[in-house]
Amino acid sequence: MNLHASLTVRPWGQLNLQVSLVVSATLIAATIGCSRPYEDKFSRARPPVFKTTGRVTWNGKPASGALVTLHSKSHSLAASGRADADGAFTLTTWRLDDGAVAGEHAVSIETIVITGYTQDGLPLEVNDMPPKYQNPETSGLTATINDVGSNVLSFEVSGPQKTAGKSSTR
Repeated sequence: MNLHASLTVRPWGQLNLQVSLVVSATLIAATIGCSRPYEDKFSRARPPVFKTTGRVTWNGKPASGALVTLHSKSHSLAASGRADADGAFTLTTWRLDDGAVAGEHAVSIETIVITGYTQDGLPLEVNDMPPKYQNPETSGLTATINDVGSNVLSFEVSGPQKTAGKSSTR
C-alpha cells in the first residue's frame, strides 16, 4: 500500500495577506454586530424618553450635588440627574443622559451631605435639602416633558441648610 501526502508550501507574504484578511473581516463583523444598541423584549416595551437638561438653584446659588428626580404621573418611572458645580443636570431614565418620558412629572430634590464617618468607616449622611423638596408630593415642583423640541428645566428651591459646613455631597 502506497500512501502519498501532498503538502503545499505557500510563500510567507501570501500567508500574511490571508491572515490579515481573515483578521480584518472578523474585526469588521464584530464592530458592525456590536455597534447597534442592545435591544431585547424588555427594552422594546419601554416608553420612549426625550433628552432633558436643566439647572437647579438653592437660595439663588447653584445647588451643586443636588439629585433632581422627575416622577412620571402616567408611568411607573423616574428620571434623575446630579447637578454639577453650576447646578446643571441631565436626566437619565434607562441609559446615561437619555432623558425622561413625555408627560407630567412631580419633582423631588435631595442633597446628601456626608457629615462624618462611623468607627467602621461608613459615612454618616444627612439630606441637607429642606424636607418639603425631598418628597415629590410636597415639593410643589412639577415639570412637563415634551416629545418634540428641547426640554430645558429650571428649579429654584429655598430654605435653610441643615448642616452649616458641607463636608461633601454624593
